[in-house]
Amino acid sequence: MISERLLSQLPQDIQRLVRGVSNRSVADFEKLCDRIANCSASEIRILQPALYMHLDPDRIPEKSTPAAATDIELARWSLSGIIKSFNHCLGTGPREYLISTWNRVALWLIFFHNQFVMRRANYRPISRRLAVDLVGCLLHFSVAAASGRDAVLITTTPALYYPIVESWLLALKIKDEDVLVIDQHPYYRSSFGLQFASIEFILPVARIVCMKDKAFMTTMLEVSGDIGRLVSTALGYVIHIGSMAQDPKKVTDPRRSLGALAHTFSNCVIVIFELSKHSAAVREEFILQLSVKKIFLNCRAFQLLLSSIERMDPTAGKLSFVWSFDYLVLLLARANNTIPVLYQALHSNAFETAMSIKGPPVEADKYCHKKSFLVILHGYLVYDKILTYACTHVDAWSSAFTPNVIQDETVRKGWLAVKMKIRLYASLKSREEMMRRPSPNEKGWILRCYCGDTREDIQLKQCSECQVVRYCSKRCQRDSWYTHHRWSCKFLKAAVGSSTSHYVKRSLCLLSGLEDHVISCKWEDIQSQVDAARREYPQDQDRLVVKVTVHQEEVSVRPLRDYLFLFNGLSENEVVDRLSSWPDPRGHLRRPFCCSVIAIYDRHSSQQILFSPRTALDMETVRLSGNR
Repeated sequence: MISERLLSQLPQDIQRLVRGVSNRSVADFEKLCDRIANCSASEIRILQPALYMHLDPDRIPEKSTPAAATDIELARWSLSGIIKSFNHCLGTGPREYLISTWNRVALWLIFFHNQFVMRRANYRPISRRLAVDLVGCLLHFSVAAASGRDAVLITTTPALYYPIVESWLLALKIKDEDVLVIDQHPYYRSSFGLQFASIEFILPVARIVCMKDKAFMTTMLEVSGDIGRLVSTALGYVIHIGSMAQDPKKVTDPRRSLGALAHTFSNCVIVIFELSKHSAAVREEFILQLSVKKIFLNCRAFQLLLSSIERMDPTAGKLSFVWSFDYLVLLLARANNTIPVLYQALHSNAFETAMSIKGPPVEADKYCHKKSFLVILHGYLVYDKILTYACTHVDAWSSAFTPNVIQDETVRKGWLAVKMKIRLYASLKSREEMMRRPSPNEKGWILRCYCGDTREDIQLKQCSECQVVRYCSKRCQRDSWYTHHRWSCKFLKAAVGSSTSHYVKRSLCLLSGLEDHVISCKWEDIQSQVDAARREYPQDQDRLVVKVTVHQEEVSVRPLRDYLFLFNGLSENEVVDRLSSWPDPRGHLRRPFCCSVIAIYDRHSSQQILFSPRTALDMETVRLSGNR
């Protein structure tokens, strides 16, 4: 209770109300909460004990009943007064008092959540809407109060995990349509000047705890029953936010409402990002569900809307992209197949969004996203699917790199290097395809039988061993085996590798052209390295392999034995014998090294080693074209 000395420092009307509150007067407590808005910071600090006096844990009823109505109302106005004191006093008084009495507050929050938010009580003197506001605001302020202390108020109260998760799922389910755009909030005014949705209170709390405490993930699974359902719900809310942002009826004040929506969008993406870290199955499932595409399409919509509003703070739009980009990077680092991930992003204007983001760095922006996106794109141009898309859009992308739009000179130089790569790779691919696909009527198949059958209804069947070459009949497959495929089969398999093989198959002509280009450019360096390797490995004079790192245009020389893992159980002698048995019409075996391999990125940060695509294709296509 407030001492008489401190009480005497308050205005007479407030003194009278405080005495009424101490006598359990609900009406006086309501009037006191209304009066807080007109109190000075020093008066609010004096009032703190009065706001907490009726949050006695021993007065919490087992359930809401008429007999407990007075205790519930007093607790309700206690929570309301605490929230209002935070709103109107920026000093340390309310914050320190909340920290010191948090255990009492938390128990009442759990009661309000269980009885009124989740509607588990038959007697509900408080609406769900009001209960959501009270619980959500106090959880939000608990994070703010513990700023710099790792959200200790939440993490030391695991009993709050269930209310947090249940409130979050409820907010996602009902989509907060009835509370998102109300101009005046009875308890809380945000920095955007309008009410946050209840999900906006819950998600920052969930985000902080997700990153700190594994027990929270367990709670999420227990409450939801399935982590995939959680991600699906969050992704659905991302789509819903995007539609709301473009609905004039929902956006009463564009500058404020869109800023709040963009902030909520960012927090939803953060939850998807965090949950995707914990489950490989979820990552793969939601790649198939086009999660990246849906997120970036809505991110782009936000950016275009926000950029059209004068005096709009660009931070909100930038933050939504930064977290979307972090989700993309996570998938590129951990997904089983990364090419469709990046393709989804590009197809959803992620490149355009990244390059047109303006404004100062935000807290979550750990690095320049423009430069990072260029690095990623540069690394994945070796895949035909990505290169084809880039070739289609390279001219449109170039228009975004004028000095007026992109003021960072290093970013513009980085784009120039990427654009040159796109042009070069497209040229090498086209030249290679013309050489290996002499007939224009091959239905797009580079590696297929050349029996001359031109029927439109041919059902091509692929070789079951290499799974690359396709045949129109068993007879063609048998003839092919005896003429040449017995030489090329295992080498084609080694050239596509075991991971992301579908996209490597489609990229074989491109990879062959890139390999040939790097070897030609680095020929003198290769000869020097081969001479050095012969001195270092005298027992491997005729069994040296050149490794071509395509992305960096680097070469190195090592013994064949270091790359035997590529050949599916073949011994070193068997590899050499099979290469030697091949007629080699282009003189591959007359080079100063046995063969070459290439290194490409199958994930953003890891390499995949493949047998020489040029040699493997020659073993198949040169013989095929010669036998037609």
